[in-house]
Amino acid sequence: MHKIFPIQSLAYLISILTIGAILAIELFTSAFGWEVRTLAIPGIVWLIMLALAFNPIWRAIWWCSKKIPGIPDLNHVIYPDLNGEWDMVLESNWSRQLQLLNAATDRRQSFDIRGCEPSALEPLMEIPLRAQIKQTWWAIKMTVDNPRRDTPIKESNTYIAIPRKKTDNEPHSLCYFYDQVNDTDNQADDPKFSAAACLSFNTQTNCLEGTFWTARQWRRAINTAGRMTLTKS
Repeated sequence: MHKIFPIQSLAYLISILTIGAILAIELFTSAFGWEVRTLAIPGIVWLIMLALAFNPIWRAIWWCSKKIPGIPDLNHVIYPDLNGEWDMVLESNWSRQLQLLNAATDRRQSFDIRGCEPSALEPLMEIPLRAQIKQTWWAIKMTVDNPRRDTPIKESNTYIAIPRKKTDNEPHSLCYFYDQVNDTDNQADDPKFSAAACLSFNTQTNCLEGTFWTARQWRRAINTAGRMTLTKS
C-alpha cells in the first residue's frame, strides 16, 4: 500500500516523527527527569514507523477513523482496507466464444458478432468464486478458488498488485496480474495462463468492480475477458 504515496510524503513523515520525538523527549526529561540521548531519536523514529506499518496497528487506526465522528475516514482519504474474504462473481465472455465456435462449425447458420444486435449475443457466463485479499503496508495478495468446482477454473494467485489512490475523476482502484490454474485435460484449453484485472472500489456498496482479460488460448484467438465483482463477505 506504500505505493500510493509519493517519495516526498516519506520525507514529511520522517520530519514530523523526528520533531515529535524531540518534543516528547524534552517533555519527559523536564517532567520525570528521564535522560534520553539525542542519538536515540533515529531509532525511536524507525520503531514508530515499523509500528505504524504493522498490520494490526494500521488496521485499527483505519477502523477507528471510520467509526469515530469528526475524524476523516482513512478508507476514503488514503486507501480502503481490503483485507478479508470476498464473494466474487465472474461474468465471462466464454459463452460468446462458444457462440462463435458453434457458428463456425455449422454451415447452416451465419453469425456476424461485429454487426449483430446486442440481443443476439449470448448472455455472459456467470461464475461464482471465492476470493481472499491479504493487504499489508508492503504488498497486496489475492487468492481465488472455485468452491463449487462446476467449471474448469480451479484457482488463481496474484504476482503483481498495484493500488491506485483516488483522484478528482477516478475512485480508488486495484490493478493486478495473476496466474490462473484450470482443472482441464482438453487440448483446446490451457491448464495455466496469465491474466490481468483492474477493479474500482465503490464506496457506496463497498464492492470492487471492473474488468479482466486473460491470455487463455490466445494463439487460437479464444482468450477470455469480462466483468468481475467482489462483495465483502
